[in-house]
Amino acid sequence: MSDRKLPTPAPEPAFFDNPAIDNLIAVTMELGAELWVQRERMRVIERLLAERGVVTAETIEQYVMPEDEATRVQTERDAFVKRLYAAFARETIPATPDGP
Repeated sequence: MSDRKLPTPAPEPAFFDNPAIDNLIAVTMELGAELWVQRERMRVIERLLAERGVVTAETIEQYVMPEDEATRVQTERDAFVKRLYAAFARETIPATPDGP
């Protein structure tokens, strides 16, 4: 095992007073991105199966989306982002009478 130390990562910027809030938002953003990647990959797999009856990792990676499909996917992605992250923009009221 090497005695070399890895560089210490720079601290992340904080947007809220409570760092847990920043961390929860970061996790939510990352999960949303991962979910979209999985949806895209599944879309490619389904299309290749329908067209060719077989799928390999190579055919998935080489797939080029037709322009009409890309336009439809962009619209779906915009709707996905709005649904997933709309809660960040909604107005709220205190949950308890003595809340902030």
